[in-house]
Amino acid sequence: MGHSNARTEIDLLLERVAKGVGTLAVVNGPTGVGKSTLLRALADRSRAAGATVFSTCALPEERNEPFSVVQQLLAQTNPETPLNGHGAPGHTSVWSFVAQLAQSAVAALTKPGPVVLVVDDIHHADPLSIRCLRLLTARFAPLALPLSVFVSWDATVEATSPILQEMLYETHVCSVSLALLNSDAVARMIAERSPDPIAVELASHYHELTGGNPLLVSALMEDSQVKAAVKDSELPGSDCGPFAGDAFQRAVQVCLHRMGALARLVAQGVALLGENCDEYQLSELCEAPLGLIRTALRRLQASGLLVGGAFRHKRVREIVLSTIPSATMIEMHHRAARLLHAHGAPPEAIAFHLLAAGPVQDTWGLPVLRDAARHALAAGQMDLGIRCLKLADASCTDDRTRYEIKAQLAEICAMVELGGALARYQSLKTSILTGLMAPDTALPVAQAMLWNAQVHDAVEVIDSIVRRADVDRPDICVEMQVTELQIASSFPGVQRPAGASAAARSRPAAAALTADASPAVRARLQAHQSLLSVLTGNGDAYIAAQAEQSLQTGSLFDASVRACVVPAVLTLIYSSSLDSAQRTANRFLTSAAESELPGWTAVLRGLLAMIALRRGELDVAVEHSTAALAPTTNRSLDTHGWLALATLAEAHTSIGNHDKAAQCFATAAAPALFQTRSGLHYLYARGRHHLAGGRPYAALADFLTCGKQAQQWDMDTPVLVPWRVGAAEAWLSLDQKEKAAGLLEAQLAMRGFASTRSRGMALRALAATRDFKERLTILDKSMQLLQAGGDRYELVRCLADLSSAHRAIGDKDKARTAGLRARRMAKVCNADTMPEALMVAAPPLEPTAEWPVKIEHDFDKLSKSEQRVATLAARGLTNREIAQELFVTVSTVEQHLTRVYKKMKVRSREDLPVKLRATAA
Repeated sequence: MGHSNARTEIDLLLERVAKGVGTLAVVNGPTGVGKSTLLRALADRSRAAGATVFSTCALPEERNEPFSVVQQLLAQTNPETPLNGHGAPGHTSVWSFVAQLAQSAVAALTKPGPVVLVVDDIHHADPLSIRCLRLLTARFAPLALPLSVFVSWDATVEATSPILQEMLYETHVCSVSLALLNSDAVARMIAERSPDPIAVELASHYHELTGGNPLLVSALMEDSQVKAAVKDSELPGSDCGPFAGDAFQRAVQVCLHRMGALARLVAQGVALLGENCDEYQLSELCEAPLGLIRTALRRLQASGLLVGGAFRHKRVREIVLSTIPSATMIEMHHRAARLLHAHGAPPEAIAFHLLAAGPVQDTWGLPVLRDAARHALAAGQMDLGIRCLKLADASCTDDRTRYEIKAQLAEICAMVELGGALARYQSLKTSILTGLMAPDTALPVAQAMLWNAQVHDAVEVIDSIVRRADVDRPDICVEMQVTELQIASSFPGVQRPAGASAAARSRPAAAALTADASPAVRARLQAHQSLLSVLTGNGDAYIAAQAEQSLQTGSLFDASVRACVVPAVLTLIYSSSLDSAQRTANRFLTSAAESELPGWTAVLRGLLAMIALRRGELDVAVEHSTAALAPTTNRSLDTHGWLALATLAEAHTSIGNHDKAAQCFATAAAPALFQTRSGLHYLYARGRHHLAGGRPYAALADFLTCGKQAQQWDMDTPVLVPWRVGAAEAWLSLDQKEKAAGLLEAQLAMRGFASTRSRGMALRALAATRDFKERLTILDKSMQLLQAGGDRYELVRCLADLSSAHRAIGDKDKARTAGLRARRMAKVCNADTMPEALMVAAPPLEPTAEWPVKIEHDFDKLSKSEQRVATLAARGLTNREIAQELFVTVSTVEQHLTRVYKKMKVRSREDLPVKLRATAA
């Protein structure tokens, strides 16, 4: 049992019994510490020593039955002896029972050996039985008869009978006190019962889980033995440490049962209210006086179930909750919710009980649920937020409020339930058209419909809103302006609703609206306005910096930030601020992945695929776009999905995976796609696919259609899609150099913001319309721009053309330098077909006996550091790649190359002889 001191006291008691010394012994302690076990041991050892033992156990259910304990004892002395005074609770009856009990004891004393009366859990005994025992011990003590009385008593129970207090606190009473075991005692207990040394090492964990309650420790050991006999994988939650299984559950339930109904109810209240509950709340919840609540808490604490007012372990709390019947549980949750609301508890704490109780009847319940949902969503607890909103929806009786909740629920579910948003938004259409949803709530629904490619429904909804809305209300005016900016930047082909123009003319000026709007609304307006500015050729570095700055802080769980993420990242992409775009998208992707938001994860991976494609990181583009499209099909794609599909097709085409690119176009695109900005990307990607497959006329049709739409929508900027470059390449494949040159020169002459990447692409294609000498100059400029723009794939194409141009004029060294660099970069880009095409441009070196002496002489002029830098530069590495290879700064590389060029009498890395690479190797 682990109570070494108690064993010594038992031995002393048994010596007194054996000597015939009458003794009143009390075994006291909290529930579960082994009082009953110790009392049984006393009885067994007394019987073994020759004593006559009569034993019984007082039960809480029999507390109101007069003389129940005494009758059980008398029934053991002589079952056939009739009981006098049965059922008569008066003074005469007490003495009658005392007399009978004394008579039976004296009769037993005529036999050899002492007499022992044993009563377990005497604190549950009926008052009249306690009085009989008290009188019996008082009368026998002066006679020095060998009659002993052993009882057990829970010291944490306040004795309601003064007679019991007098009896237990007499000076001649022998007391054996049991308490919770400390960690060392638990270790000894485990060592006595288990040969497993690991179990002993876990003694501190056993103590932490049980508080040193021997009953609970024994149960844990039993569960551990079961665990050892069964594979861990078959026991849920069986990690390292004690395993709290079925035996532990039974032991906790036994403790609760022994402590009585009130203690059990208080334990259930603590489990229900959580760690922050107090005794006053428990008193209200359990509908019991504060004094009794305090007593019950002391008992629970003394038994080791509670520590500091909370359960020692979540497993104990789970077990306690499992003891509450379903109907009682619902009622308790209702009472707990009302109680916490009255005490001003946080909405999340109240919502916990409302969710468990079911539909809310109280008027205050609905705003509490909505507040709890808002807090949960802000903290990233999406499941809790959705559950709160669903219950609020089910409990709401006001149509307008209910549809407002449904709209919010649709937005949140779109983040976590792929494919579920479409049906939710469609179900809201009727409520908007019939005027059941407020305009300021309905407009975000229309915006979401646009993103989900429900263009016709969105237009119908917006038209209905515009016709009914109060255009003088600032909040509606601002939301309408956001909607119009979103349409203009991402859905430019959507025909504006009939009433939109009239409403726009009657609204206050945009500047005034923005000035009066909240910071969150201003951020949304700015995000869409910046995107539109870049797409219409009016972007600049300031707009890009502003877009990045707007997303420096905040998370996807903030609705105002969430609304700005896509337009801001797209602004950075179209502004060629790819590093900033990647940092921003990666930060939000990490958050979305950790929080298991598949909708946002797909959107952000689609954006990262665009970034990778524009950097020439083709394998990365395929990886991201494939992941973005994995949970969907072409039939269920939204505008983000179509954009990811276009990116995937273009990446496959660039790599040379033409069959996979064709699969991207196997299913016909929805007509609504070609009313969106994503449709331009789709047309451009399909044109590239046709061109790579030897279908120049089909490619030309797609490129020109793309350009026509871009011009109609005032989005004719190469930062969006360089359709003129694609069309020019198609004309070149048809040997129409003049038409190709005309398109390219028009692109290069365009005013406004243009990326170095798009200019480099245009120059590379333009070079093909010129003779070889002029071509070299144009390609050299293109190479510099593409290198600055960071598009490795387009740089590979430029270097391949440059290698061919050098070879055409007989400069084999420069042809090899450019060709080798192109081949290396093509492998980095994962452009599988490019190295094969470049084999002709850069054949293997064929060293001769003439050149090594000269090269060696020039190479010896360089320092060791300069030699390393020159070697890598000759291999085709960029300055940044050389810096990473040698663990130095880019500035250091630039300084070394300047000295290398001077000593070797060359102007640039392209002039470094390719033989240098072989010699250095």
